[in-house]
Amino acid sequence: MNQELINRWNQTVTPDDTVYYLGDFSLSLVTVESITPQLQGRKHLIMGNHDLCHPVNKKRATPAREVYLRAGFESIEIESRIEIAGQSVLLHHFPYLTPAAPDKYSNKFDKFRPKNEGQWLLCGHIHEKWRAQERMINVGVDVWNFSPVAMPKIKEMIMKSL
Repeated sequence: MNQELINRWNQTVTPDDTVYYLGDFSLSLVTVESITPQLQGRKHLIMGNHDLCHPVNKKRATPAREVYLRAGFESIEIESRIEIAGQSVLLHHFPYLTPAAPDKYSNKFDKFRPKNEGQWLLCGHIHEKWRAQERMINVGVDVWNFSPVAMPKIKEMIMKSL
């Protein structure tokens, strides 16, 4: 399974591409160390609740940030912003908490959810539940044939709704 995920990543991502990984990369630092160097591209981690560097993770490991960086991630953040199709887009592991997008962890992670200020959001966390909802796009591999989502596809989805 891991080798297939690595293959699909490297079929989509070139060495010169920038990738924002929106959390839950691995439950194990050993896996971070072994798999990350095999993945092409300049990698930036937006921490997920299962990443051992995220503040909510009860198994949080003190040297976790250093392991991710040594393994090949260029940055580790809770959130970031980029521009796509002239729109400011928030990158965060968690979706906005809305009546349309509840999940079984809503109360558990409320303080870590991004605030919905009407901007586009790329998120993970919710796995196979949906691809797009309101101004949120789920970039989790579960709904994208277990491959990273290329920027032209994200841009197309945003532009269709403008």
